[in-house]
Amino acid sequence: MNLQRLFFYTIFVSFWFFLFFGSTAAFADEIDYAHAIITTSAGNEIPVEVADTVEKRSLGLGNRPGLKKGWGMLFVFEKRKLHRFWMKKMQFSLDIIWLDNHKIVHILRNIQPAISGEKPQTMSPPVPANFVLEIDAGRASELKLQLGHRVQYQF
Repeated sequence: MNLQRLFFYTIFVSFWFFLFFGSTAAFADEIDYAHAIITTSAGNEIPVEVADTVEKRSLGLGNRPGLKKGWGMLFVFEKRKLHRFWMKKMQFSLDIIWLDNHKIVHILRNIQPAISGEKPQTMSPPVPANFVLEIDAGRASELKLQLGHRVQYQF
């Protein structure tokens, strides 16, 4: 095999490898999220995309320009623990709400995206949780969400 062909095959294989394995954006549109409704104690409904697999939780809301108006993302975990979050690959600010089953146990408001080139800050709740709700920054205050409030899920 001559060098020119070897060079061509190397470039060809590298391109496809990067396209399918090097870019999470290539798969972002292919992930199919189930939808659910979260109802707050005041009766407000929040439609959410459900991140219930390792792949979905890992990508989260990264690589998106924003949320659909009024929507959020609900992260579902099998075990109650101190689930840590960061704003890696985020392009917009969020309110992050940790839930222990139906009870709000921690709220972080107006969390900003990581600055390009810097390691994102890691955030975790002070107590174990098994759900995390991400909504647009300011929405938790708008909905008057507080520690101890209860929510309901409709999957």
